[in-house]
Amino acid sequence: MKKNIKLLLLSMLCVYGSLFAQEQSTVIFDYIKPYEYVRAGNNLLAKASLSGENTRLFKKIEFKDGKRIDVEHSNGKSWVWLPVIGEPEIIEIKGTNRKLDAKQLFTPLVTSDWGYFNEGTFHIISSSHQDIAWMDTPEYCMHERVNDIIAPALDIMKSDKDYYFGMEQSLNLKEFIEAHPERKSEVLERYKEGRFTWGATYNQPYEGMQMGEQLIREMYFGKLWIKDNFDGVIEETAFNTDVPGRTLQFPQILAKSGVENLFVSRMREGFYDWHSPDGSSVLTYTPGNYGWAAMFYKLFDDDAITALQKIQNRVKMWGEYYRKHNLPPHFAIVLSNDAAGPVDYGNVVKEWNKIVEETGLKIPSLRHSTVTSFLSEIKKPGASFEKLEGDRPNIWAYIHGPGHEKAITASRKAGRILPSAEIFGTVDALLNKNFDDYPASRLSKAFEESIYPDHGWGGKNGHITDSIFRDKLEFAANEADEMLQISLNSISDKINTSKSNGVVVYNDLSWVRNGLATVSIENADTYYVIDEDGNVVPSQKSKQNKNELEFYASNIPSLGYKTYYLRKGKKNTKVDKNVTPNSLSNDFYTLYLNKGGISYLFDETLGKEIMNTTRFSGGDVLSMGYNGNGAGEFTQMTEPNMEDYDKMSNHDSNWEIVADGTIYTDFKNTAKFKHTKVEQRIRVFHQEKKIDFFVDLLDWDGTHNREFRFALPLNMEDSKIKYEVPLAIAEVGETEMKNAPGGWAWGGTYDQKPVTIHPREVMNFIAAENDEFTVTMATDVALADWIDPTREAVDYTVLQGILMASHKSCHGEGNWYHQTGNHHFKFSMSSHEIDNSSSFQFGTGSNHPLRTIYKRNANANGQLSSEMSFFNVSDPMVRISTIKKSEKGNDVILRLVEMEGKDKQPKVELALPIKQLVKTNLIEEEEGKVPASGTDFKLNIGHNAIDTYKLFFSN
Repeated sequence: MKKNIKLLLLSMLCVYGSLFAQEQSTVIFDYIKPYEYVRAGNNLLAKASLSGENTRLFKKIEFKDGKRIDVEHSNGKSWVWLPVIGEPEIIEIKGTNRKLDAKQLFTPLVTSDWGYFNEGTFHIISSSHQDIAWMDTPEYCMHERVNDIIAPALDIMKSDKDYYFGMEQSLNLKEFIEAHPERKSEVLERYKEGRFTWGATYNQPYEGMQMGEQLIREMYFGKLWIKDNFDGVIEETAFNTDVPGRTLQFPQILAKSGVENLFVSRMREGFYDWHSPDGSSVLTYTPGNYGWAAMFYKLFDDDAITALQKIQNRVKMWGEYYRKHNLPPHFAIVLSNDAAGPVDYGNVVKEWNKIVEETGLKIPSLRHSTVTSFLSEIKKPGASFEKLEGDRPNIWAYIHGPGHEKAITASRKAGRILPSAEIFGTVDALLNKNFDDYPASRLSKAFEESIYPDHGWGGKNGHITDSIFRDKLEFAANEADEMLQISLNSISDKINTSKSNGVVVYNDLSWVRNGLATVSIENADTYYVIDEDGNVVPSQKSKQNKNELEFYASNIPSLGYKTYYLRKGKKNTKVDKNVTPNSLSNDFYTLYLNKGGISYLFDETLGKEIMNTTRFSGGDVLSMGYNGNGAGEFTQMTEPNMEDYDKMSNHDSNWEIVADGTIYTDFKNTAKFKHTKVEQRIRVFHQEKKIDFFVDLLDWDGTHNREFRFALPLNMEDSKIKYEVPLAIAEVGETEMKNAPGGWAWGGTYDQKPVTIHPREVMNFIAAENDEFTVTMATDVALADWIDPTREAVDYTVLQGILMASHKSCHGEGNWYHQTGNHHFKFSMSSHEIDNSSSFQFGTGSNHPLRTIYKRNANANGQLSSEMSFFNVSDPMVRISTIKKSEKGNDVILRLVEMEGKDKQPKVELALPIKQLVKTNLIEEEEGKVPASGTDFKLNIGHNAIDTYKLFFSN
């Protein structure tokens, strides 16, 4: 009996202990997935099971409004139908007796308060981010996007009239139409409906990799091509989604091409009014990271209730941002990924909107959309956007310049020469009084090939991609060279030369220039050079080629020429210099040579010692370790390391004089590094204040994870650093965007302030300036630095060019950029008084050599004088970017760029008269007439402006 009583007491204690524990724990509601729900009045009820102890003893759930829902028991589980939408509230779970009753907080799957977005719209933006290659070869990727992405998207649109899709660049549209011309009308119809959109640029490049006119041609082969080939369709949105880098003038290029929106990524989510220095701007939208909504959030992969739940959690944080900026309650969910195909979420959209309609609750509607459509809803009167100024230095910059040195050298050459070919092709056509021989198609093809490589270097089978990119760039550079030469030959035939053996020297820049000119003639050392008046011109025979004579040409007119003559004999000018195998002094510099380069440099005109050679010599070559991977720098650029560190100044010097004359003296030095032989040449000019440095890396063996740099250590601390970017001059600490960009990547948040990013993409020069003088380094490489990269870095400025780096593609199956073989580099330096004009003209001129045409026979019948400027601008910092045949006729396009940051009224002088001048936008669409006629006129050009005009010539 006692035993039974004990068992009964123990059983009761267990039960009540269990009930007590039950009262202290939360009942879990496990919803059936996919959600099973029914409509109930103005709400939905979703089926869920109860998890917890003794749930079989629960019979109903009471809500604060008195509503009761029965708990059903079947198949060993307890079931309940719970409201899907509502506010969190305390509910009471009723048991079979009052002691089993429990209270707890119940939170519906979807709360009824959508805050700022209660009556708004959510936009599903489905698009496909496209590198030209990267996922595989260009051919493979093109086939995939044509057949597995674009065509299926169009097919979905046939059956679902509410479906929208977007591609980010016009190149993809061109590829598709070339593959399926029979579907062009279908594409146009979808385009006009706004359901299938394409980006306004040709592709998505490294913006700072391209020269100015190349970057502008993104709009010619993008927006203008679309308009011309698709019944006048106006594309309003440009994309450069992937690359964490923006160049200074890109907003102006877009705005002056009629593009209203820019979509970017890897930047804090939001809406920005992004300004170029001239004040023009473009609405810039970023979702934070373009791929994550598709890869991780997977908002629409289930049903509408799941989508409601996930999106509500996502947008809660955005109400205050929208309210602060008075933005309409439209929110975008960007579903994009690399080479992503179309996914039709039509069922989820219909289910979502049916819920909204049937419940009558204030829940945002859902629709398929595009970036353009979404932003058109955002840009309502009263909306304000965060003002953003400045550029964002590209942290992926190692992938193109140092990683693909020869390809990018060709890209830069094409970018420089193609506008010159346009200019002199136009001049020749004007002189011929017709454009019959103007190479419009050939120029167009070369320009298109010169901008074909995008940000997708390397990747899977990247050796094929990189080879194709390089071939296209070298083709463009060679075409530019040939077309320019043809035009110069034709113009030269029209020049009146009173004597035989004439040499016409051409200047392809828009200011008067001096510099080295070279003419090919047999037995060059038996000739000297005179000008039109018979004055002897400094000359010397080339040491590299016995049949080349070099001479110093002076005062060559802007975008024009000057004629010289060769004469038999030995005459030359005197030059004041003192030269030994390891030292030199002339009117400009005194320098000493030692290990690694210049050990002492004194500027005779400034009275200043220019270099600090305590750590490096002037012209030193550094070899370091580098373990970065170019386009996988998340979220900061990888710095070089000291692994197997070496430098030219660690090696004994063996300087010798290899050329000496009235124009320049060349010194040579060689050293054997671990993986390459390094040959240095230093050329000191006697007719101008200039020193050239030639660096040859010979028989480089391609060892992985190495980097080479060229260095100029300066006698400067706390210097201002200025450098050329496309169509502008940037300054470290002044022209970058001021805050960390935010946004996210695999490595975390982009929390590095742009001012700290180095090295940087540069065009033609980088300069260091203090209160006393400036040193300008002209460079033909894509990346430059100014901070000592070595251990125990020095405080003074060290200007550097990054020569090459043998790193690997960040793609898991990507290639190594080993770049075996020989590499050749050239730098120039000059020290001068503080003057932006000097830096700009010196840097640009160093990469635009004067060109010559030899005229063996006299031509007394030529209609052109022996010296002429075809186009000239009175202000040296207003550059003529190009002069070309109009896209729509035989009129002439003139493009000017203000490089100094000041409002100006320059005078433009022409060799031939015009009858009318029309202002156009960047892609030559007319905006209005400008009062002007004759052979000169004045223009108003704002600071940092890129202005385009159409000239109607009299003849």
